[in-house]
Amino acid sequence: MPYTYREVRSSYGGAKAAQERHDVMFRFFARPLSFPLAWLALQLGLSPNHVTWISLALNAAGLVMLGSGYRSVMAAGVVVLLGALVLDAADGNMARTARHFSPVGEWLEGVGAYFLVAGFHVAGGIGAWLALVRGAAVTSWPATPALAGALVAAGAIAAGAMTLTIMSAAKFSSVFPAVDRGEVVARMGRGLYGLLFTIGRNLSFASGLVLPLTLIGILARRYELVLGFFALLNSGILVVVFLRCLTLARHAVKPS
Repeated sequence: MPYTYREVRSSYGGAKAAQERHDVMFRFFARPLSFPLAWLALQLGLSPNHVTWISLALNAAGLVMLGSGYRSVMAAGVVVLLGALVLDAADGNMARTARHFSPVGEWLEGVGAYFLVAGFHVAGGIGAWLALVRGAAVTSWPATPALAGALVAAGAIAAGAMTLTIMSAAKFSSVFPAVDRGEVVARMGRGLYGLLFTIGRNLSFASGLVLPLTLIGILARRYELVLGFFALLNSGILVVVFLRCLTLARHAVKPS
């Protein structure tokens, strides 16, 4: 069945639009570009799951390119990941337009996001290390390959901290189902914690500003600043979310 562009565009709204209202990259980049792509994919007879698989493949390719150690390839890898982000938005548009919702597709979409969170900074740290060893650094520090391991360490810390944050929040929700998930995965309007979480999400999540900031860092040959910044930021997010979960858990088990 052919779908019009208007149908694809009108499929987006309500709760989904409200959910993305404070997500800068989705609202101003991925979502606007996803509408024509979703329409084109539907005209070509693709299903939402087909687009999800393509997005997963692009995520994998982008991470390999980011870890290559060649400046131009690393930058192109980030561009590929930005394209995968647009497709990640497009498959949802397609599912809502065609009324074709798939639990497998939703699961694959989550796998892709977690894969990117766990691998992005690690791949970037490895790429920065290889670039320095090859004499074509994407960083201004360290000056010698002997200290290049610090770049990999920073990437590992940034990736590990964000992965642990997501796992901690997910485990909390499964152990304490009576606690509103919005108390942990908070949005603007939920006080100071909601503000901090929204800022952290926009910066550090796989769909956040980490992608363009990384591209700028690589092109400017100051990528060590990006790795160091996210190592510190993501560690801070982990501490804040852990303390939030601990406080909510204590209230949840307090005798009435």
